[in-house]
Amino acid sequence: MVHELGHNLFAIKIRLVGNPLKDLNTYVFLGKERNLLVDTGFNQKECMEDLSAGIRELNLDMERTDVFVTHLHADHSGLAGQIIRGASRVIMGAVDKAFIEMRWYANDGYAKYVTGRYLREGFPPEEFNRAFMTNPSTSLVAVKPYPITPVNEGDTITVGERNFLCLFTPGHTPGHICLYEPEEKLMVLGDHVLFGITPNITSWPGMPNALKSYLDSLRKIRAYDVAVPLPGHRECHCPMNTRIDELLAHHKFRLEETVKILTEDPGVNAYTVASRLTWSIRAKSWQDFPLAQKWFAFGEALAHLDYLAEAGVISRGMDDGITSYRVGTR
Repeated sequence: MVHELGHNLFAIKIRLVGNPLKDLNTYVFLGKERNLLVDTGFNQKECMEDLSAGIRELNLDMERTDVFVTHLHADHSGLAGQIIRGASRVIMGAVDKAFIEMRWYANDGYAKYVTGRYLREGFPPEEFNRAFMTNPSTSLVAVKPYPITPVNEGDTITVGERNFLCLFTPGHTPGHICLYEPEEKLMVLGDHVLFGITPNITSWPGMPNALKSYLDSLRKIRAYDVAVPLPGHRECHCPMNTRIDELLAHHKFRLEETVKILTEDPGVNAYTVASRLTWSIRAKSWQDFPLAQKWFAFGEALAHLDYLAEAGVISRGMDDGITSYRVGTR
């Protein structure tokens, strides 16, 4: 359950039941005055059980333990408000803080955006309704507001002898934050860089080109000297910069594949593009995809189409209220 990774550094494995990610790496940094716990798991019974067991095993005093959330996704933020005690804080990037508060205080503007965009891009309404209601971003999030302390690029979080630099790394979400500790050359990655699986990149309101933001953020952290990468899921199997190069190559291939699809069949919608891209999933056909996986695949296809449209490689049109795409200008 709890693994010691270094001096005053531990990882708690949190089960993500029913999710292909399988588990979450929650990191705990101990300090003399205060501790820092990074990411929490879903608002789900099994996640709370594992997190509580890890807190007990480490004998953590939660009244002097702050919770840092790398990004807004429910598997990282779902329990943050439930485990803070007394003067402890939930710390999160300012941009993702605004998105979480949009759900609480602004009649869920994100849900309205997703509904409009996905249906307009060809996602079948009956599939959309089922996928949206069972999506963890809807069903496993924190339902009650809690105070959030925002951080931005260049801010510092001190835990004992460690001084973490906040690095703004948008892409996976609009306000994703990585933490860098220069003395140990340690970087808390959240879902910005994952090993063995690729972070999902999708469409967000107010973020017209999520994939470009993500690729720029990958190149940004590549400039840092990192000896100890700490991903949000799975384990490291190579140096961080090697993995970054693999991720850059992956998206280059996917962009080329998207252009090839549109060259062969101009005027198709995003749902059709997603169905023809190459996915690493055990399914005989697009029709056999688990609905949750189809949701993420569709979102990723959208991100690649947005990138190509902004670059002027492809153009958009409307056919019977559904967005269509073709290579070149209309």
